[in-house]
Amino acid sequence: MSEKTKQMIKQKNSMQFHTEQQGFVLIMALVLLAVMTLIGVASMNSANMELKATANARQHQVAFNAVHSLLEYTLSDGAVTTGGTPIDYQTTSATPQSISYALVNAASLQASVVFAGCSSGVGSSLEAGKGVSYNFYSIAASGSNTTGTSSSLQNRGVRYPSASCGSL
Repeated sequence: MSEKTKQMIKQKNSMQFHTEQQGFVLIMALVLLAVMTLIGVASMNSANMELKATANARQHQVAFNAVHSLLEYTLSDGAVTTGGTPIDYQTTSATPQSISYALVNAASLQASVVFAGCSSGVGSSLEAGKGVSYNFYSIAASGSNTTGTSSSLQNRGVRYPSASCGSL
């Protein structure tokens, strides 16, 4: 065979190889495009779920903080009951003292203070039986955020010095 014939056969084989491979590149490009699209859609769904979870956690935090503020208000010196009277931490009555409170981001904030008991201290070695007495109270508070999608219920026990437990 002549040199020219060999060169023509070589070019023909090379052309056949290129023409057979062109369809494969198109299919491969489409498969890669589909995979990239699926990854993008999955990322968007994941981001959307994280956004919802963050918003939900924020609403729970708003409700929790509002009820915690109500507890702190109830323990403050200026706290008043729903009837407008100051909270009495010397009472031994089992009747609950109700408190309502209003905050900007919260709704239906309610608390109740209930006498839970009394305890007398033993006193010093020089004054047997003359120790400090304490009244114990249970405070239960509840509330929700303004949309009502999240609520919180918190309890706190407190003690206040009292004159004596002898009258119980």
